[in-house]
Amino acid sequence: MPFVDRDFINDLPNRVDIVGLINKRVALKKAGKDYKACCPFHEEKTPSFTVVPTKQIYHCFGCGESGGIIDFIMKYDHLAFVEAIETVAGESGISVVYDQTAKPVDMRFKRYNKLMEELSSFYQEQLKTSAAKKKVVDYAKNRGVSGSIAKRFELGFAPPGWTNLFDAYKDSEESIQDLLAMGMIVSKKDKKDDYYDRFRDRLMFPIHNTKGSVIGFGGRVLSSKDNPKYLNSPETPLFSKSKELYGLYHCRKYSRKIDAIIVVEGYMDVIALHQQGITNVVATLGTATTSSHLQVLSRTAETIVFCFDGDKAGRDAAWKALQTSLPAITAGLVIKFLLLPEGEDPDTLINSESAKAFNKRVDEAQTLSNFLFEHIKAEVPFNTIEGKTLFLEKSAALVNLVSYPIYQQQLIEGIAQTIGQNITQVEKAIEQNIANNTQHYYANELEQAEIVNQSFQTKPKRTSPSSIKSLMSRMISCVINYPSLVNDPETSSVIEERARKLPKSDVLVELIRHAQVESDLSKEALLLPYKSKERVYNRLKELSVMEPFLSEYEAKEEFGYTLTAAEKFYERKSTKASILSAKTHDEEKAVMQDIMKSKVSATRQKKS
Repeated sequence: MPFVDRDFINDLPNRVDIVGLINKRVALKKAGKDYKACCPFHEEKTPSFTVVPTKQIYHCFGCGESGGIIDFIMKYDHLAFVEAIETVAGESGISVVYDQTAKPVDMRFKRYNKLMEELSSFYQEQLKTSAAKKKVVDYAKNRGVSGSIAKRFELGFAPPGWTNLFDAYKDSEESIQDLLAMGMIVSKKDKKDDYYDRFRDRLMFPIHNTKGSVIGFGGRVLSSKDNPKYLNSPETPLFSKSKELYGLYHCRKYSRKIDAIIVVEGYMDVIALHQQGITNVVATLGTATTSSHLQVLSRTAETIVFCFDGDKAGRDAAWKALQTSLPAITAGLVIKFLLLPEGEDPDTLINSESAKAFNKRVDEAQTLSNFLFEHIKAEVPFNTIEGKTLFLEKSAALVNLVSYPIYQQQLIEGIAQTIGQNITQVEKAIEQNIANNTQHYYANELEQAEIVNQSFQTKPKRTSPSSIKSLMSRMISCVINYPSLVNDPETSSVIEERARKLPKSDVLVELIRHAQVESDLSKEALLLPYKSKERVYNRLKELSVMEPFLSEYEAKEEFGYTLTAAEKFYERKSTKASILSAKTHDEEKAVMQDIMKSKVSATRQKKS
């Protein structure tokens, strides 16, 4: 994705009508030279939201929200910075000027986007015209899906038959290759030139990105005899399950104000809640909640409520979400858990009670800390000394996943209160148990390292998900494609020092140094010093054509996260090697104590 030209960004607010753009979203009334309305960002009866056209700003005297038109569109439409720029420009009839020195847009992706929109229209048309449509229409009606909601989510129907899509595009080799790239047709193993449709005889759910473009599909069977029940698009250059959330586009589009966002398990749960007027809802796409999901969710709302079925699978999913959430806790972010009654899901429950009753359940959802403590208490014989000891050991491993010092301290205080000990005793016990819980401590980090490794859109070589080499490749690719990531005077030296401590980081450190000297270097100029080293140069060329499809801001987050994951991975390998090198129990104990002291010292430094 090319960068937007900086001069264009600076000049845009002066070229647009701030009153007209805001008035499309909030009904403004003239008040002297300015315009007023009830604030869209907080509840009020007397208008205190003011737009000042002479200064191109808005300000609310009630809640204090203020800024320019880009700020308003980001907040009101729930968009990222570049998305807001493109929205403001588009609605003003202005063509966005992109940085011509940035990498060009790969034309394949324009074709992919166009193709996915065509397929969405095809499936929608089949829902209306197919001879086999009755069963899917009956299914939707039985699930309480209205015509307006079906239209809102662009529901469709993949008719029976093995080659409907293939037959429609078979005359174009380019289209066939694009269908393969998008995972919409599949090549037979024994006949590479023989294809069949991935989705057949299924209710189709288009998956949209935050801009509303179709990037993938989910399909549900209509017969209990068919398997799997739900089928999703595979990973493609447009679609990454670990990053996308079903319904996020609709959540942002149809929710005026998003204080909390509800995370449910499936497509139909999202649709059922929309049917009842609850629009602040999303679903993961057949995968566990990831740190990437949490990043997106935390930018959308200050409160995240995980709402899962009350069965064992739902409880397990909630527990996994909790473990992933602990490292993501930051100031101002609240995470809660709502486990529904046994045998119920959001779809069935909201249809049996009411939207008001369901919202009440959401408001009263358990805090993360309460859910954590209750879950562990249920796993141990808590009313015994041994049970309380086990409770402390299990909770200690989880507390050490928290990077936000204030919240970590609150959890420690919660543990002390739960087991009836003073805080000092609990802190001492937690320190003593750090080394013993090394494997559990790093379990979440390893999962995240795998996610980072798999986030390459183009993989020149398949690597182990737990490979430090693959993480290093990811960071190198980010630096090559976005040199400005490591050019911040306040952080560049810290980044370089952290990178230097990693194994086999010579090339990464050199690239960081080159980028620090001149952030506007082209890829070719950045790689030029390596041209005499053929193997290194060829590998860097491979990494330079990888397409992360990230904004500059997202790429910076990705680089920082990957660097942290690499550090944790290397730390774990070093820890494991130290433990294995011990020849006696006493030596092993001494190693554990050293690890514990090092960890405690690092934690105290972070807090200070």
